[in-house]
Amino acid sequence: MMEILIVDDTLENIRLASEALSDYSTSFARSGEEDLTLLKQEQYDLILLDVMMPGIDGYETCKQLRKLPQHVNTPVIFLT
Repeated sequence: MMEILIVDDTLENIRLASEALSDYSTSFARSGEEDLTLLKQEQYDLILLDVMMPGIDGYETCKQLRKLPQHVNTPVIFLT
């Protein structure tokens, strides 16, 4: 089953994305920092990444996740 990571600081957005993707296995993170921690531990097939987040924003999070060998080619879709 496809593993999708949803990264958003708004719980309502996470809930909506999870419901829309109910046929897939989804996990979530509420910040760029939490996202990077999960990415070091797990492999995901797709990352849905909010652009505007407190702390590390989506663009910086994406730059950092591309440095992780297991996620160099993982597709990322930015959400705004």
